[in-house]
Amino acid sequence: MKLKIYGCRGSMPLSHNFDKRFGGNTSCIKLMAGDYSLVLDAGSGLVNLGHDIYVHNAPKGPQDVLISHLHMDHIIGLSVFSPGLDAERGLRIYTVSRDGNKSLASQVLDPFSPPYWPVPMQDAIFAEFIEITEDAPFAAGPLMVTPFAASHPDKTTSFFITDGKKSLVYLLDSEVSIMGDADYAQLVDYCRSADLVIFDAAYSPEDYHRFKGWGHSTVLDGVRLRKDSNCKRMMFCHFAQKYSDEEILSWSQYFDGDHYIFAADEMEVTL
Repeated sequence: MKLKIYGCRGSMPLSHNFDKRFGGNTSCIKLMAGDYSLVLDAGSGLVNLGHDIYVHNAPKGPQDVLISHLHMDHIIGLSVFSPGLDAERGLRIYTVSRDGNKSLASQVLDPFSPPYWPVPMQDAIFAEFIEITEDAPFAAGPLMVTPFAASHPDKTTSFFITDGKKSLVYLLDSEVSIMGDADYAQLVDYCRSADLVIFDAAYSPEDYHRFKGWGHSTVLDGVRLRKDSNCKRMMFCHFAQKYSDEEILSWSQYFDGDHYIFAADEMEVTL
């Protein structure tokens, strides 16, 4: 498996002189297994991913997208994702239902409708919406995906993904330090066999006390989890928009060795 980072910021996209190294797009990662690709979250980085699909003349047909939760920084790219507006391509969107009174399509796309968006996206997008359930594994192409509950006040979902040989854990919008013992033990078990853990490092350790309970973690939480699980590598991601390149790089003081990497736009990683 290989992956490419298209967005590694949290909360909102940004463009400043201080974010040239890590980029300013919100959560979006393309995971590739042979000719198959699965997009992890649909933040603003999805726009550049859509551009690449056409530049590289990718095979036509629906693009699979796995959405961890419906916060705007994880779905905003859907509003202008070119393949989703193309009848010869389109999307298959997998996510957990959070509202039994609304269709899955409405839950995902209602933010993109008047008066908040000029046209209802449900009328413009070519998409199939597939409801998934936490703790119920499902197949996405050659991959097996196991969704499980994240530690977040607004109910988000984490994922264990494997092709049978390599595996990763996608762990954004999860506050590890406040997990109960049983939930943390389960998380350690998922990460124990992982070749890569994509970990929420939204805040600096110094700032965390101001945001405790908001559903995010720090690099120190990731270091603890890697040591407890002995996962092969940990990629820090979902950096809050307030931090400059230099501030993020300074967090390397909290760990050593080549087990840790910082996500950055356009970065490619082979598992």
